[in-house]
Amino acid sequence: MRIELDRLREQGGQFSHVYEPGELSLDDEETRLAGPAVVQAKVQRNGEAVELRGELSATIEVFCGRCLKPVVLPLRADFDEKFVPAVSWRREPQHELTEDDLNLSVFDGDAVELDEVVREEILLAVPAQVLCREDCRGLCPACGADRNLRPCACKTEETDSRWKALENLRF
Repeated sequence: MRIELDRLREQGGQFSHVYEPGELSLDDEETRLAGPAVVQAKVQRNGEAVELRGELSATIEVFCGRCLKPVVLPLRADFDEKFVPAVSWRREPQHELTEDDLNLSVFDGDAVELDEVVREEILLAVPAQVLCREDCRGLCPACGADRNLRPCACKTEETDSRWKALENLRF
């Protein structure tokens, strides 16, 4: 989605957009939109820069970290992005990044492209460890059976194989 900056005054600096599943590529094999992603934000110009503050709510589908079953999660994220014209960065021979520059993006001067910001915010909001349920038993490392459905008879060695060479050590 492009936000045309010359129309900002007409819209009062407010905008909202709904991304339907399939409309936004997350470029992540393990995460996909399971429902619409709604972006509501306020845009304002600050000199040459454009500041974008808003809220993102979405429903995503990821895989359980133990049994690989799909898990649908609601996400909500607040974002605060600043866009500067690409020309202003090209004029500087070097630019040392500060903490304020972490949410800094470059735009062409006429419009701000929102898709990349939304994609990034969704991926940053995904929890590091997702489980289908708190007591998920996962997959058997030997036969691959789902231990949530049935116990398997495989013997699993609890010791880390990297320590195997120490078994032969004699003092």
